[in-house]
Amino acid sequence: MKSTGWVLLSMALTAAVLAAESPYWKDSLVPEHGEVDRLLRAGWAQQRLAVPREASDAVFVRRAYLDFLGRLPTMAEAKEYVQDPGGGKRAALIDRLLNDDGFPLYWTQHWCDLLRIKSEFPINLWPNAVYGYQRRIHDFLRRNEPYDDFVRALLTSSGSNFRVPEVNFYRAMANRTAAGIAGAVALSFMGLRYDAMPAADRLALADFFAGVRYKSTKEWKEEIVYAQRLPEALPRRRLDGRLVDVAPGDDARAVFCDELLTAGNPYFSRALANRVWHWFFGHGLIAPADDLAGGDIINQPLLDHLAGEFARSGYDVRRLCRQVALSSAYCASSCQSAAASLTEKHFASYPVRRLGAEVLDDAIGDLTGARSSYSSVIPEPFTYIPSQNRTVSLADGSISSSFLILFGRPARDSGELGERNNAMSAKQRLFLFNSGELYRKLQNIGRREDVKSFSSEARIEALYWLFLSRPPTAEEKKTIQTFYQRLPSGKERWRLQQDLCWVLVNSAEFLHQH
Repeated sequence: MKSTGWVLLSMALTAAVLAAESPYWKDSLVPEHGEVDRLLRAGWAQQRLAVPREASDAVFVRRAYLDFLGRLPTMAEAKEYVQDPGGGKRAALIDRLLNDDGFPLYWTQHWCDLLRIKSEFPINLWPNAVYGYQRRIHDFLRRNEPYDDFVRALLTSSGSNFRVPEVNFYRAMANRTAAGIAGAVALSFMGLRYDAMPAADRLALADFFAGVRYKSTKEWKEEIVYAQRLPEALPRRRLDGRLVDVAPGDDARAVFCDELLTAGNPYFSRALANRVWHWFFGHGLIAPADDLAGGDIINQPLLDHLAGEFARSGYDVRRLCRQVALSSAYCASSCQSAAASLTEKHFASYPVRRLGAEVLDDAIGDLTGARSSYSSVIPEPFTYIPSQNRTVSLADGSISSSFLILFGRPARDSGELGERNNAMSAKQRLFLFNSGELYRKLQNIGRREDVKSFSSEARIEALYWLFLSRPPTAEEKKTIQTFYQRLPSGKERWRLQQDLCWVLVNSAEFLHQH
């Protein structure tokens, strides 16, 4: 039975943090370095928004670890960054995270969502293909393969879905007609909604994929993807209206790639630049980030600049991520006095959003040492997921849990960004307030080797570092101490640590990326 004292403690700590000097921002305004920051400030000036203050070091290190690695920094990692008095530590941290093995592990999840990696209906990749496809994406990110080479490999692939992982791009869609393939290509690599395109453009795009064919083999669930070649030349219409010839025996898909990946294409580099911005901030410079033609334009000059730099870099994804993370918008505080909706929309404050379902599940597992277990309803070939695996590494969108479903993990049916829901709901709050399983997991924190030998005061400070990546403020310390002294001796005082863990895991500061 959970203690009711945590409710009173929660209210007292909320009042304490509001009364104290804020641990969330610095007195200084965000710096201006380079063209990205200049374009951001131009957008703020146009909207008559003040230049934001910098986020505190504690906020920034937590933000960066969550965005790059999909996990909270450890107590040692957070302390090292916060207590480092040297200059240039922000760029050094970003470079270190980009080269961490956790970066391709976590960011593979983004592409798995985009490319609809799922073994069951309506995608039906089957588990063998799922894991091969996921490893191919992980290798693309681990090696920092140029993005245009990766996309070309997907779009021009042929062969067995079990032996050539790239061909699963053509299988990971419910509609495998030419129009269905064209719709997946437009959304994934051009940031366009196929159904909203003019009819002539839809037909022109579908023509490039009219020759894609699927053939079953004697091996169960194996399928061969290939492109039927034309016996004679046939012109294809590009989206800009110009005609391009497909010679006899040529693969029309390769001709399309040549057009898609030219430097002057208005969609390819913009689509990924806008999507990466969305992955860092929760919404793009055009929103929705996968609707470049019909979305709300927030800062077109900045998007054009990032897209141009991305193309000139040779489509270097890590360089693009570094450029975004070193921007003044990314180091801004999330707390502003102006209307939050306007400042967040234009990145004059860092947009607050709830942690993703997989990230939240891993955070609880890291804190408590009690990880979630998953099993597949498909009995081959990966029925059980090893308990040491991180939730963000789940390859198959069909493998889930009630927790992940409750907290908005996408179904991976369409590949649209809107499938993932990071909004906070009443059902989620009720679960966090009342889950006996979560309460039992939190009991493990007091048994951690880096906590159990501490004094009561040091243990409270450690809990703040573990959950929030910062020390408690003087006001918070005072409030906890006062609360402790008012409790009757014995069991209630012993349960204070458990109540504090319960308060912290239910706090907006823990549950949100800020």
